[in-house]
Amino acid sequence: MKEKIKFIKELAQSMNENKIETVKYEENNFEIILSKKKKEKNVIVSAGAIPQNIVSNTVPTQEQVVEVQESKTSEETEEITGNKITSPMVGTFYSAPSPNMPPFVKEGVKVEKGQTLCIVEAMKLMNEVKSTVSGTVKKVLVKDGEAIKKGQTLMIIK
Repeated sequence: MKEKIKFIKELAQSMNENKIETVKYEENNFEIILSKKKKEKNVIVSAGAIPQNIVSNTVPTQEQVVEVQESKTSEETEEITGNKITSPMVGTFYSAPSPNMPPFVKEGVKVEKGQTLCIVEAMKLMNEVKSTVSGTVKKVLVKDGEAIKKGQTLMIIK
């Protein structure tokens, strides 16, 4: 792990010394892309094998770390609380019974326990997802026709 961090630091330093804008490096389970803009001097790092917090804390300048922390803070304040409705299976999310019909629910609509919220298509079978609680739909987190995973949060009801 320390070797990879050292390698990233060396790449970033080499980029600055040689005025290189973008570097991409791939090896087995490890991928890194470093790029910077001319005036802003940003270094962007993405790595598959290294946890993001380690990479973020070693390569960017203090200004960049502050920017990252600010964006996380604003995302956390926007987080919606409530009961999560999750997908019971892998499949495709459909908000309506058919393409030419209105969706089962929309954000801001009140729902009752047992009411159909959406459909998950799996292997050509249409499976209704019903509400486990009564309340108001605060946020629909997936788009119509989007592929979804088992356990993925589809919407939040409060």
